[in-house]
Amino acid sequence: MAQELHAALLRPAILHILRAAGYHSARPSVVDAVSDIAARYMLLLAQRTAYHAWSNHNDAVPTISDVRMALTDAGLLVPSMTGAEEAWKEVLRKPLDDFPERNGLRLKEQRRRDLEDTADVREFIDWVTGPANKEIMRIAGLERDAAQGGKGLDAAADANAVKEDYLTTLKKKHSKTGEESRFQGTVLGIPAEDRPVRIEGGPPESIHDWIKQTQERAAAAAKLESEKAASNGHGTAPRSPPAEKEDGDPMDVES
Repeated sequence: MAQELHAALLRPAILHILRAAGYHSARPSVVDAVSDIAARYMLLLAQRTAYHAWSNHNDAVPTISDVRMALTDAGLLVPSMTGAEEAWKEVLRKPLDDFPERNGLRLKEQRRRDLEDTADVREFIDWVTGPANKEIMRIAGLERDAAQGGKGLDAAADANAVKEDYLTTLKKKHSKTGEESRFQGTVLGIPAEDRPVRIEGGPPESIHDWIKQTQERAAAAAKLESEKAASNGHGTAPRSPPAEKEDGDPMDVES
């Protein structure tokens, strides 16, 4: 059930991506195939991130380094050099301590090396914030519109305002009584409030009262059994084992 729901929620996003790429119509089988590929790719990223998190620091909470390594494993980040080439470059290049601090030479060299090490990450960020993804956000209704609005604070508020996405619009369309009441307690709405469950047909009025009553009955039954065992042990004297017959007993001679 959860897998079908996740697939249904992923389909509109795939449709927006296809529309942004110029495909305004597609067969249902094509949309299902692309959605399945996207779901498998996100699952691969999550699995590799969890693997690197447990391997690097034995913790389920990943760091930015774990995510970067997972993106590299999935082929999203392509490093310019292999691990061996980076190791040899680090060994052969001049240490930072050998650069003089005058005129900021050491600081400039440090910045240059940082730019080289994070070149793939910066390219990925440029792609995310590039025109292709802006077109996807525009089609999905998530693009921020700063052209409309007034001046001063009103213009800044309008610039930071985000349009309603397709899912919110769809929920409002199919919910006449309001989103909170229709989708409450589901993944599409707000969490449900915990309410006590009343039990009908018995003295206890809630689950907690029933658990307490059951535990008290079990404790009373265990106490009664222990008292019976103690009284039986002290009331009767222990019996001695029967004496073994000796060899040559005249009573044991067959007639």
